Amino acid sequence: MLILSAMRDFSIPIVLLAVLLALTACSGDQPATEPDAETTAPEAEISAASNLLPTAGPEACAADSGQLLHVASPDWSEQVIYMLMIDRFDDGDPTNNDQGYGEYDPSQPSHFSGGDFQGVIDRLDYLRSLGVTAVWVTPPLYNQWWSTPYQATGWHGYWPVHFQEVDPHYGTLDDYKRLSHELHCRGMYLIQDTIANHVGNFYAYEGEYDPDDTAAGFYLLEPDSHQPAPVQYPFNMIDRLNPEHFAADIYHWTPPITDFASLHQEHFYSLGHVGDINTENPEVVAKFKEIYKYWIDEVGVDAFRMDTVSLVPFPFWNSFLRDDDGIYAHARSRGKEHFLTFGEATAVSDPYDDAGERRVAAYLETDGQLGPNSMLNYPLYYGIHRALARGGPSAALGYRLERHMENYLDPFTMPVFIDNHDTARFLAAGNPAAFRQALALLFTIPGIPIVYQGTEQALPESRMAMFAGGYRNPEGSFDQNSEHFQYLQQLTALRAEHPVFTRGGLEVLASESAGPGVLAYRREYEGESVIVLLNTANHSAFAHRLDVGALPFQRLEELFAESFVEPGAEPGAQPAVTGADGRLSLRLPPRAAVVLRITGETVSSGESPAEMEIVVNSAEIEGAVLTEDFELTGRVSHGNAPLQLIPNGNFDRVTEFSADDQGEWRIEVPVRDLGESSHFLQVYSAESDSLSERVNYTTRVTDAVLSAEIADDPDDAYGPTGQYVAPQHPDSARQREIEAVSARTAGRNLELSLTMAEISTPWLPPYGFDNVLLTIFFDLPDREGATVLPLLDATTPGSMDWDLAHFARGWDSYTYVASGSDANRQGDKLGVSPLVGADQDSRTITLFYEGAALGIDDWTGSRIYATTWSSTAEGDYIDFRPEPADWFFSGGEPGDPKILDDALLELAPD
Repeated sequence: MLILSAMRDFSIPIVLLAVLLALTACSGDQPATEPDAETTAPEAEISAASNLLPTAGPEACAADSGQLLHVASPDWSEQVIYMLMIDRFDDGDPTNNDQGYGEYDPSQPSHFSGGDFQGVIDRLDYLRSLGVTAVWVTPPLYNQWWSTPYQATGWHGYWPVHFQEVDPHYGTLDDYKRLSHELHCRGMYLIQDTIANHVGNFYAYEGEYDPDDTAAGFYLLEPDSHQPAPVQYPFNMIDRLNPEHFAADIYHWTPPITDFASLHQEHFYSLGHVGDINTENPEVVAKFKEIYKYWIDEVGVDAFRMDTVSLVPFPFWNSFLRDDDGIYAHARSRGKEHFLTFGEATAVSDPYDDAGERRVAAYLETDGQLGPNSMLNYPLYYGIHRALARGGPSAALGYRLERHMENYLDPFTMPVFIDNHDTARFLAAGNPAAFRQALALLFTIPGIPIVYQGTEQALPESRMAMFAGGYRNPEGSFDQNSEHFQYLQQLTALRAEHPVFTRGGLEVLASESAGPGVLAYRREYEGESVIVLLNTANHSAFAHRLDVGALPFQRLEELFAESFVEPGAEPGAQPAVTGADGRLSLRLPPRAAVVLRITGETVSSGESPAEMEIVVNSAEIEGAVLTEDFELTGRVSHGNAPLQLIPNGNFDRVTEFSADDQGEWRIEVPVRDLGESSHFLQVYSAESDSLSERVNYTTRVTDAVLSAEIADDPDDAYGPTGQYVAPQHPDSARQREIEAVSARTAGRNLELSLTMAEISTPWLPPYGFDNVLLTIFFDLPDREGATVLPLLDATTPGSMDWDLAHFARGWDSYTYVASGSDANRQGDKLGVSPLVGADQDSRTITLFYEGAALGIDDWTGSRIYATTWSSTAEGDYIDFRPEPADWFFSGGEPGDPKILDDALLELAPD
């Protein structure tokens, strides 16, 4: 759901889309605009993906044959879903943009931008050429055109005033039906986003809420608007002070959720100011059955995405979907035997824990009652981001994949995704190499991959439109020759050509628990066996002697590869052939992704390297906690053998040494880095392709070599002018005020602590704090940096320039560098997420930076500039409004620095 884009730092907001080309519709209609020859893919490339899709027969789609609205359900496990927001996708009919109420302004994120059904129709061949088989559209419902509390329109579709009418900004019902027809003629399917939890923003409460007297403090938000209330019966009965409305009992009449740990509030309170519907009322249940049967009948919708499933008591979903007069029975009567419904319930699992998966699975079945037949896999989404965008252990992602297979009734029809309209873009935190790797994973694991609009053009911002002239897009983003469009074409074709990716089981073969590194898994189906290997690290790694289920010297065919060739090497220089033991060893460059298929072909063994036994004397080190430098010793079976010490699987930071003539060896290992961390070492012989067993240990360094601390002025969180006013919603207080900053460093690591005036957690942030966004800039010695602070409309203080930046809030932590940055763009992402923690009692936020991951060997002489502000759910910096507002800053003008409080600290040697 995305009704709260400007509401709170974690809220569920909004995003973007649009397109530029108009291609001929399958009914023979002419495109609304001429195709752009410069951005149209070559014919061969279009057909490579699209010729894999079925199409309706020519009779069904002939110009005089009527509309093809009702088609049989597909095998949903074979589909590729493209999720788009109607208003931000493409403007195919400019005549419906401005309805005369000041609601249309493509320069503003809060207003209608111009996208419509015609724009989607015009771009169906673009989507089909990408390999898309189903289109998920945001709710096409008639929406609220202005909300006073949010100073925004319902352009996104999630503030309905009528559930059975389309919003005029999107077009007409006939336009929507034509979209369904055009999709079906191309062998594609229509998925409609649905809402049953709420309407738009029409009431609120003043003062303390009394659950025993829901009339006390109640008031209408828009009494003088042209839309003072929903217009559809019974949802128009929204005034708690009207006895007839109260007796109808259509709403819960509750204030906003303030405690997301409370199941009662989650089910019965409002998300922001939306009117929370009483879905326990049988009249409401019956009405929603009528509403959504209507869309199946009138438009031929093939599936529903169901918004905010977790905010509605479970019995509603069981009745709505599975009663004899429910949605599934009705869909079957229309020939749709598998009417897919996938619900939204945001859930996060800690690494190596499946609490999130169990929460999601509970919406599929609870106490013998069945709900939707599928759910969006949010725990996997978070796991992908942790491992690929933020540098977490690949083993944690491997665990998520195993949970995906074991926790759900049908993992093959669980939609999987790397971002959507309710999240920040993957590229907001991850670098392009990680982005491509995430897409490769998405298309090679079980589940229905969802491509969010603009992913194929590598759009970094959540709310920009795709079409020229739409929000934040002066030129348009619809290039079929772009790198990522063609990259996704390869992946959709790979998935369509090989049923093993849509139906095969999954077995994790290798993963790395100490950090980023190798992740390997096998997929098998009807005699076809493929191996997917990823190196999630920014350094080279070694997939060593994997048991891939192959014969000795068996060749593996390369089906897909990304970053698999070492710099300077020729393609194919590293053939995939198993060894004498049938196991596979491959060097994986940074961020490599490769898909291999086991063939029946074996190759000549040639001369195998002489085997070498490498023994590590690990008895005193294995599992130990070490606080000072230590010596690692061992022996090999060949005297004078050249060896390499491999730290944490990083083949780019090896230490070379040799055994003596007796095969004995020893090497000093430093323990210098601040903090406690897990490590492993291996000894490798390149000559014999021999690798020792791991030695696992923990280092603990508590004493800092250098430290610094400053106190910040109290009560100064009012911006550089002293006139700023923070957001006024009830949960907003002094969370953005810095009281003190301290830093400690030893070796390559740095610990930074910020004491805040207040730390709060009403929105259950995983990092332990909300209502503040920290942006921290580091000026590292002997490096050339930048002075402009991206997206903050500010510059560094004094003579400082910055080289490294850290974006941290309760849900996000990522780093970027000055290279590639400017006033409107963060720099190149590192794919590294510093550790973040918070202690509410001491009001302290602690940030821990591992220099090895950041390429920093010494922090001495660094200057650290910490700033505070607030963000939208997607991670955008909140804007100013002329007057104090619940979800915006005031007291400044657009273009003023987005810094409420700040502090500058220097790590200078004594």
